[in-house]
Amino acid sequence: MLRVVLADDENKVILLLQKLIDWQSLGYEVVGIANDGLRALELVKEKQPHLLITDIRMPGYDGIELIRCAKELQPKLHTIVISGYRQFEYAQNAIKYGVEDYLLKPLKQEELYGILLRLKDKFGEEAALELQLKRSGERRQELLIEALRDAVNRQKQFIDAEQAEAEYGFHFAHGTYFAALIKPDIANAEQYQDGYSIMLHHALEIVRNEVQQLAGEYAVATIREGIAAVVCIPDYQAVAVKQCFTKIRKEIEKQRDLFWNIRCMVCLGSRKTCLKEMNVSMQEAIWLCLDRLCHIQPWRDADGETLPFEERYLMDPAQKKRFQEAAEYLDKERFEQELDDSYRCLLPNQNLNGQMVEDWFQQIVDAAHYGMKQSGNVEDYFLETMQEKFWRCSSVQDVYLLLRDGIRQQIQRLCEEKSMQEARPITEAKRYIQQHYQETLRLEDVSSAVGFNATYFSALFKKETGQNFMDYLTELRINKSKELLCVDSLSIQDVAEMVGYRDLKYFSRLFKKVTGVSPSDYKKLYK
Repeated sequence: MLRVVLADDENKVILLLQKLIDWQSLGYEVVGIANDGLRALELVKEKQPHLLITDIRMPGYDGIELIRCAKELQPKLHTIVISGYRQFEYAQNAIKYGVEDYLLKPLKQEELYGILLRLKDKFGEEAALELQLKRSGERRQELLIEALRDAVNRQKQFIDAEQAEAEYGFHFAHGTYFAALIKPDIANAEQYQDGYSIMLHHALEIVRNEVQQLAGEYAVATIREGIAAVVCIPDYQAVAVKQCFTKIRKEIEKQRDLFWNIRCMVCLGSRKTCLKEMNVSMQEAIWLCLDRLCHIQPWRDADGETLPFEERYLMDPAQKKRFQEAAEYLDKERFEQELDDSYRCLLPNQNLNGQMVEDWFQQIVDAAHYGMKQSGNVEDYFLETMQEKFWRCSSVQDVYLLLRDGIRQQIQRLCEEKSMQEARPITEAKRYIQQHYQETLRLEDVSSAVGFNATYFSALFKKETGQNFMDYLTELRINKSKELLCVDSLSIQDVAEMVGYRDLKYFSRLFKKVTGVSPSDYKKLYK
């Protein structure tokens, strides 16, 4: 049995938690309950539970402090937070301390049940049969949605109901079909990736639970664009559909414990009579979702709109060339100036839509990627990462900032790599000079040793060290000679030869020029 401690300052919540779930049948045992943080911490120490379920706000220790202290006592403790307190900082702090999941008041049986099933699997015990079946069904839905997304990309008709049954095990019947895209938007989501993932998982479960009650057959999965759904309703009723997806949007937006400024948009594709037409319906839903960058609305329905698919953005070839050149030359300032100019030209377009913004974004990314590849090894995942981050943008300004910061970081990385590549042969050259400064050493000898022609090496050496080759060599030899002149047993002639000078008069003259004193005076001075 997995041991559980429950902590909440409201007895009715404790009672509800105990009655809401058949703990034993799931393999759990409630070994302690507490109404304040101090008592809860004592129970953690005494009972050594596997799981702590705690309210965020309690007397003694609040939930955050309790979790922190409990983790110090038992680092492998798993925790779930209960909250009716809608404040962003609390949930973010909880996530920082390794909270597994969270529950919003009023508590829902299916949410707690699902979390406990997932945690049981995470504890490493044999997964319950129900969880295995659930995951199998979810995987089938993911595969169907992936196939639909691929059909949209290739602009191909989707599979029919018979293929869906043969390949994925779905039983789509006669009825009304449509695709939907549910898109939660959160400002600065990149800063809170762990919390964002938890939120998205909850949103996915909300969509699945609500669509299941509406549809005869359905598939729901998370894709890059949001949470996608394919729905078949035998007896279609527009009011029921509206109510279902409005409830989904409101339930998702309730998760403001994680993100106080979460905004959710529902986009429905047009209604169809067969599964094969779902590529059209999904394409419409994606277009509407894109358009939120320009027109913020909580609800869009392709059945009530004419979508201007033909309105696209095409960058002037000369401007695209300028983007390529700025990226190729790794010129951040020039790239940002081009981006600012392009952004200022884009915004005043009265017919601007989300698809046009994506076109603008993609053409700049492609141009910059092509340019940067000419100057260095651009990371393989750069394009994919930029496209994923694009779908986390919630406005045209966000897209602009993503372009500015994302490409600037890549250019900076390439500049640093290029600098290191240029510095590497200079480091090798310095090492070679250190090893051979006692010999007759020429620029050509050193440049040949590191694999460059003398002219290019001379310029590169001056750029990296601030000295030309001969000045660097002279400084090295004179510094070495200073050390040797302090050795009583060595004559000035000995020192001169040991640092590479066969002509004593030349060495003496050079030494005085560099140090201001003759070798003999230096020797007397430091004797």
